[in-house]
Amino acid sequence: LIDIGVLKPGESADDDQAFKILFRNVWADNADVVSRSYSGTGALKTDFTRTGERTRAGMVQDLNNSITRYVKTNFGAGPRQDASDLVLGAFLPDSTRTGSSLVFIDRRPVLIQSIPYVLAASVFMVLISSLPRSSSGSAWWPLRLFAILWLAIGLWCFRFIYGHGVLYVNWPKLNTPRWANEGYQETMGAIRQDKIIGSFVARHERGASTARISHLEEGKKRIQ
Repeated sequence: LIDIGVLKPGESADDDQAFKILFRNVWADNADVVSRSYSGTGALKTDFTRTGERTRAGMVQDLNNSITRYVKTNFGAGPRQDASDLVLGAFLPDSTRTGSSLVFIDRRPVLIQSIPYVLAASVFMVLISSLPRSSSGSAWWPLRLFAILWLAIGLWCFRFIYGHGVLYVNWPKLNTPRWANEGYQETMGAIRQDKIIGSFVARHERGASTARISHLEEGKKRIQ
């Protein structure tokens, strides 16, 4: 700025209070735009960028952004990453590949897919059972046993989801990270050894055989 004559030697941009405020706000706005493109929320600590100090409102906003990022990253980032890979050319569709429509299919066993729904149903049942109502003493114990049963089911479902979270992350389907595939296979292997649901989990995944056939078809075309 000194070289182009905007500032005189010895002057600083901080001396112009209006320019400093404008520059900080432009910088923070740019940070929010860039952050939304990859995280789905605005940037963190923009209160410090705008004002030069941390505020309680800024901390609350950062907490909200962090929780939103966690939810979006784990449960909604897969399609966003797939779209980015297609637009940027990180994934090139193969028109000769048979069974390509199965790329986006959920290959988890149905039992694994249903556990979050069972958890939601158990929470609903417990809430319904806890509602106050006028009833005779003879109906009190069956109702409490019903609530305890669903509470136990809900706690088990929550424990299962928490312990096998890799199965419930919305991974990108086009360029799935290798470590995510390895973690999925390792977790499924551990579930098949589970004493409660191990015998109910099918060893065949949806779309797996078709994927193998597609590789065989590609091999035939290469040989021809």
